[in-house]
Amino acid sequence: MSVGEAIPVLPGTEGLYCGGQWAAPLQGRERELRDPSTGAVLGVAPLAGAEDVPSLVGAAQQAAAGWAGCGPQRRAEVLEAIAERWEARGEELAELVSREMGMPITASRGHNVYGPAAALRYYAGLARDLRTAESRAPLFFEGSLDLRRVPVGVVAAIVPWNYPWMLLATKLGPALAAGCPVIVKPAEENALSAQLLAQVFDEAGVPPGVVNVAVGGADFAAALVAHPGIAKVAFTGSTAVGRSIGAAVGGRLAASTLELGGKSAAIVLDDADLERTLSRLPALSYMNTGQTCFAQTRVIATPGIYEQIVEGYRDYVQAQRVGPALDESTLLGPVVSAAARDRIEAVVADAVSAGARLIRPALPADLPPGGHYVAPAVLADVENHWPVAREEIFGPVTCLIRARDAEDAVRLANENDYGLAGTVWTRDLDKARDIAARVEAGSFGINGYLPDLGAPWGGVKASGTGREHGPEAIGNFLRTDTVYVFDS
Repeated sequence: MSVGEAIPVLPGTEGLYCGGQWAAPLQGRERELRDPSTGAVLGVAPLAGAEDVPSLVGAAQQAAAGWAGCGPQRRAEVLEAIAERWEARGEELAELVSREMGMPITASRGHNVYGPAAALRYYAGLARDLRTAESRAPLFFEGSLDLRRVPVGVVAAIVPWNYPWMLLATKLGPALAAGCPVIVKPAEENALSAQLLAQVFDEAGVPPGVVNVAVGGADFAAALVAHPGIAKVAFTGSTAVGRSIGAAVGGRLAASTLELGGKSAAIVLDDADLERTLSRLPALSYMNTGQTCFAQTRVIATPGIYEQIVEGYRDYVQAQRVGPALDESTLLGPVVSAAARDRIEAVVADAVSAGARLIRPALPADLPPGGHYVAPAVLADVENHWPVAREEIFGPVTCLIRARDAEDAVRLANENDYGLAGTVWTRDLDKARDIAARVEAGSFGINGYLPDLGAPWGGVKASGTGREHGPEAIGNFLRTDTVYVFDS
């Protein structure tokens, strides 16, 4: 697949994958997609609208009883079949995502192919061991308490463009393992790779209606989350959209898991191992060109190490190769759109006007002229109350903030609306664990950070509600019913 090649709607697809069949959206709306590396048109994709929601929900509801009743072993086999086909078409999928949103191809293979396949296999293993029945002794009468864990029903899985298919796999895996059919709503930016992924589900032999795929805009998403046939919404995206989804779903007393924005703080103490810190931390600030919800975009350092951290970040950004997403040597790709590029540049300019010290390399001269490239920026001497330190930027920009001491660093870390992730860098593990317990974040790293599938993950405050990952994630898609059995 060449960089400038236009991508047609995939053969055999018509926009909606519904009930195991392809169908055109009722209103025939379309979206033109552009490659952020070049600005060239990738293709035109059909979009679903609110009027398409009833057929999608109906197909999922029709499949619900059979999928819930087929048993854990069968569900595990389907998950493994999906993982196998996902990997089989992995290079196509990785390249499509890179061309849709600019993720470097070397990262796209991991985040959009191998990681998702591993997640599906993990939940296949958990499905085989799933216990759905339990008996307990009652406290107040003679007899027994029979507990049954049953699927909640149809799930809407709504995923963003930045890590689309990893974030889908961590919803799809536990939902299917629990016995719930799923309607997948990807971002419009991923409309082409969504078509390919729907083909993967079809090739894997997923029963009709168990997984349905439709890409649509705000009207489609609003109608989907408001539909009374949707029992659970699993959403990853912005805090603003998450609030509206939470209100809509809560208003009809349905369930939701909301993984939202972040402005995560890395606390670097004077006793940190400088070499180890600088070999790990900057990559956590700029991964996926900063378009990462848990990126460590506020680095709060104490006085004895602050300037060394500044110099380390200077060296890091100077060494990053900015380039087209399909170039194997690219470390930082373009940002997702021209609008995102312009917004990020405005944020940087405002911070410099406020007094930030800007450290930034020049962009390479040979970049494609139509691409949406942003040079990685370090903003030193930032005040924690400035907008650049409070708001999620979603670009290659890191704020370096001075703290008086460890106590002040914890205070600064917590003076933010978000609470998704954080880290501390120190040789003193007792001190590190104490700080981890006091920073308001759903997950926290000591001398490193990597969300692990084996443990719950999510945010607090404006970073969301609920948890994904781990065995506990399957419980998000089950409800427990109780039968009181009296002795005769």
